[in-house]
Amino acid sequence: MSPLQVLIVAQFLDILAMEDDVGSRRRQLILRGAALVCVICAWMTVRFRRLANSRPAITYGPLSAREEERQNNLRFIYHSKDIQCVELLRMRRQPFFQLCDLFRSMGLLRDSIHCDIEEQVAMFLHVVGHNQRFRCIKWSFRRSIETISRYFQEVLYAVGELRSELIMPPSTNVPARIQNSRRWNPYFKVNSC
Repeated sequence: MSPLQVLIVAQFLDILAMEDDVGSRRRQLILRGAALVCVICAWMTVRFRRLANSRPAITYGPLSAREEERQNNLRFIYHSKDIQCVELLRMRRQPFFQLCDLFRSMGLLRDSIHCDIEEQVAMFLHVVGHNQRFRCIKWSFRRSIETISRYFQEVLYAVGELRSELIMPPSTNVPARIQNSRRWNPYFKVNSC
């Protein structure tokens, strides 16, 4: 029943209730009960239509081999020696985890349901450190190109936000070793404008 039909039935019952004052209290209760039944029927009809037309929810199960390979690859990166970590990420383990903690504490990056900050930063460092394309990285991290691109952009933005803390402006002071040397001093004069 549509809301308009419910309203018409309620008005009709109201008219009947006004005509006879003898059982007005009883008729008002019947009227309210009928209106309530009509509203519940309309709500149930709409609810069942939505349920009948909706698609079933996607359930996520274990991704078996691909997920295991990804976890093994990340475990190898995180728990390897510093030499292997430098070969893979161009950074030792301790500074890598400090950088991830800095991103996390400043709120620049967040863990998502499927990818934590360490994996996001590892993908970024692998792309930047090895000058590789996303298409090559997708095989080692078992992620789609779109996912790698999205997290690369997020980490790049986070690195850009740290520019005031990580990048220092050059100093105008000339080191004493160069200033006192006749060999280097004429070539490294600082012109103050």
